[in-house]
Amino acid sequence: MDSILNIANLEGYFFILTKVFFISLSLIYFVFALIVVKQVTSMSKSVTDKFNVFLILFSFIHLGFSILLILTMFGL
Repeated sequence: MDSILNIANLEGYFFILTKVFFISLSLIYFVFALIVVKQVTSMSKSVTDKFNVFLILFSFIHLGFSILLILTMFGL
């Protein structure tokens, strides 16, 4: 009976470890998305093109999806 309880306890620890791993990776991805937004906005200031608005909009949508990823990982 003790071996069954130990296996369940190990599964709980594995789930917590997996959750912490995915949350930390999603936070790193959020930092990457922030860097992408900063780079796209600075690029659009130096290079004028008709697609700059779309690129900036796409980078902010990418940032929004990274925030959604973080919220999803916390809800796991």
